[in-house]
Amino acid sequence: MLESLHIRNLALVVELDIEFGAGLNAVTGETGAGKSLILGAVQLLLGGRAAAGLIRTGETQCEISAVLRLGEDYGELQRAVATQLEEGGLPGCEDSCLLLRRVVTASGSRVFVNGSPTTVGFLRDLGALLVDIHGPHEHQSLLRPQCQLSLLDAFAGLGEQAQACATAYRAWQEAQDRLAAELARGIDPGEVDLLRHQLREIDGAELQPDEEEQLIERHHVASHAQRLAEIADQCRTGLAETDGCITDQLSLFVRLLNEVESLDAERGAVFSGQLAGIVESVQELSVDLSSYGDSLDLDPEQLQILEERLNLIQKLKRRYGGTVEDALLAADEMRDQLDAFDSRTERVGELQQQVVAAKRCHLQTCEILTTARGAASGQLAEAIRDKLHRLGFLQSRFAVTVCEADPGPLGADRIEFGFAPNPGEAMQALRKIASSGEMARVMLAVKTVLSSADHIPVLIFDEVDANIGGIIAVTVAEELAAIGQRHQVFSITHLAQIAAAGHRHFQVAKRIDGDRTVTTMLPLEGADREREIMRMLGAESDSTTARNHARELLASFADSQEATPG
Repeated sequence: MLESLHIRNLALVVELDIEFGAGLNAVTGETGAGKSLILGAVQLLLGGRAAAGLIRTGETQCEISAVLRLGEDYGELQRAVATQLEEGGLPGCEDSCLLLRRVVTASGSRVFVNGSPTTVGFLRDLGALLVDIHGPHEHQSLLRPQCQLSLLDAFAGLGEQAQACATAYRAWQEAQDRLAAELARGIDPGEVDLLRHQLREIDGAELQPDEEEQLIERHHVASHAQRLAEIADQCRTGLAETDGCITDQLSLFVRLLNEVESLDAERGAVFSGQLAGIVESVQELSVDLSSYGDSLDLDPEQLQILEERLNLIQKLKRRYGGTVEDALLAADEMRDQLDAFDSRTERVGELQQQVVAAKRCHLQTCEILTTARGAASGQLAEAIRDKLHRLGFLQSRFAVTVCEADPGPLGADRIEFGFAPNPGEAMQALRKIASSGEMARVMLAVKTVLSSADHIPVLIFDEVDANIGGIIAVTVAEELAAIGQRHQVFSITHLAQIAAAGHRHFQVAKRIDGDRTVTTMLPLEGADREREIMRMLGAESDSTTARNHARELLASFADSQEATPG
């Protein structure tokens, strides 16, 4: 609840420190006294626009601060606020107290939550969890279709189904995110085709690590085959085939050494052995040269094959890294990428199946919610119509329409609250109701019916008493007091009945202080409260009859006041 409010230099206020209580807080005062002061201050604390002329004349800034206590009855709200504070990087609440502060200057404003600076936008989002204002249309949560949807679910007891729908929706979105991430990091199909072509090109060449050097050497030899053959033939001929060749000369040396051996057996044998080795080597060399010459008989077609093979290797080297080893490594990388693509294709198929299954599950939960909401919408509309009749809209119509919407975390429905205050008038959406007084009473009816389902703790009603009186005024007062059993309620009112029903009563007044006008706000009890109610009844302060009437009015609401929450 709104535990306390501090206002300094706001309009006609110099400084106010006000402590509020649970239940219905009635705010009264003369016309023009500034009863909407609390409304304006709270709107600023909820991130409302700081209008020009807001700061008290002669001052440079105004300040509004408040303490809101999040009671144990609002466990879900405590968790929501804690989450929002954590996401905003702000300190958590101590002793369940939330501290809001806003300082407004001519050039802008500064905002603080739990003592730490933040933005007006954050304050606005946080305030939407805490306070509903009914009168002018700012901060009226019931005008928002999403809120209407949540309230219908709460009225129908669909909390578990709604949670299941939200969970299924998150699962669907997460499955879509996983699929999108997999697709984003994958290979483009065109790139896959290129990889397959390149890999076929490299694999088709059947490259070997040391092949190029061998081919270069073979090509070099082949390109000089004629000269090499000539040299081999000249050497072979000189060794063994011409008159006076080396072989003939060696034969002469053999005969001479044989003669040496016959004369000097020991040394001659050595010399003969050495020469025999030379003769054998020359003979082998001659044979090898003959074979070598024959091998050099390379036809042009074979030379062309060598050149084409070397050209292919050079082309692959240029394309894939500069060396044969680089090309072979590139082929290995391509195989890895294509293997990953093939496995990714399988993974994408699995993820697509998961998306389809998750979507199907979410749509099933949506269907369950749609059916249940359709059944509950008529019951809710009937309950609100009954309240509206009690509040003076005797021939009004109220409808809760369930419309189809895109599937989302809240289901596949959009809810619209429709209202027609008089016979013959077309049903309109609540947000299109022109009269703020009508709006406030409609909101009162809705809030009364849904008080147990509504998780916003602080409700402010402005102009809820417009154009009513008599028994309807009593009914409105009773309904406000009833809502006060579950929420903290503020009613800015001209009606004595609502003032008397208040669990607490505050009077706003203007007084002259020197040459300046000052607005004050004070709690009323006992005789002071009686006098204010007499004034609201239009009676003189010394009228015994009016005083008795005021006391009777207060007494008529005494039972509800004794049952004040907190």
